[in-house]
Amino acid sequence: MALRVLSWNVEHFRSGGRVKAVADHIKGHDPDVFALYEVENLGVLELMRNHFPNYSFHLTDGPEVQEILVGYKGSSRYQATFVQKREFKAYNPSLRPGACLTLYRDSVYLNLLFLHTDSGTDAAAFGNRSEMFDKVWSMKATIDKMAETGHLVVTGDFNTMGLYFPRPAKKNLAVAAAREIEVLGAAGSKASMTLLAKEHSLTFSNGTLESDLDHVLASNGLGVKTLGTRADGVKYQVAVSGWQQLSGARRDDFINNVSDHCALVFDLDF
Repeated sequence: MALRVLSWNVEHFRSGGRVKAVADHIKGHDPDVFALYEVENLGVLELMRNHFPNYSFHLTDGPEVQEILVGYKGSSRYQATFVQKREFKAYNPSLRPGACLTLYRDSVYLNLLFLHTDSGTDAAAFGNRSEMFDKVWSMKATIDKMAETGHLVVTGDFNTMGLYFPRPAKKNLAVAAAREIEVLGAAGSKASMTLLAKEHSLTFSNGTLESDLDHVLASNGLGVKTLGTRADGVKYQVAVSGWQQLSGARRDDFINNVSDHCALVFDLDF
């Protein structure tokens, strides 16, 4: 049976007029589990509960300004456990912890880890992202040692922006964003995980600049539904939903009044 997951950075998400637009967009996909990033006050939690009365919710907490909100449908199909993974704050106390929802059924554990990694092309941010994914690979190794079957899915705003490090009197150090994504995929492969193909590579837009920031990594043994085929012939497992489907004034309105990120939506066999 398919389990639908939606992952979405909603850009400085506070209670107010955007909540209904965000809720309506989520409802259009009818996810079993969804995670929202950059939640900035508790009012969002209360309003989302009103829009999704059949869901249970968890919100990360700490000194950071932006939190991760996770909601999931009540179901007799599985048991659910939520924990905050504070080790994913790396060396920056203002970062969000990882939000991990574990679902259990028929002796199988499905660990859904929602991450919002450090943003920036400076050396500190680039290094923190690398450190956070080292912890992902360690978590995957631990899951693989379990007596019962366990799968790991990691999704969120990975902020794969690359590195630009100016050095006076020397050649600047630079890593292209595409290279950071390539290395992430290769490291995931070594950990028996796959960086899933997306409907559109670009997931962020400020109206001028567009970037590939949001991703999904999944355990190789976990079934993931193929949703379609891109124009380049690549079969994709992750729908990219939001401003990508719009043009002109409607596209600008979505970016400015709903979110500058598109939502990621994917179906897992669970």
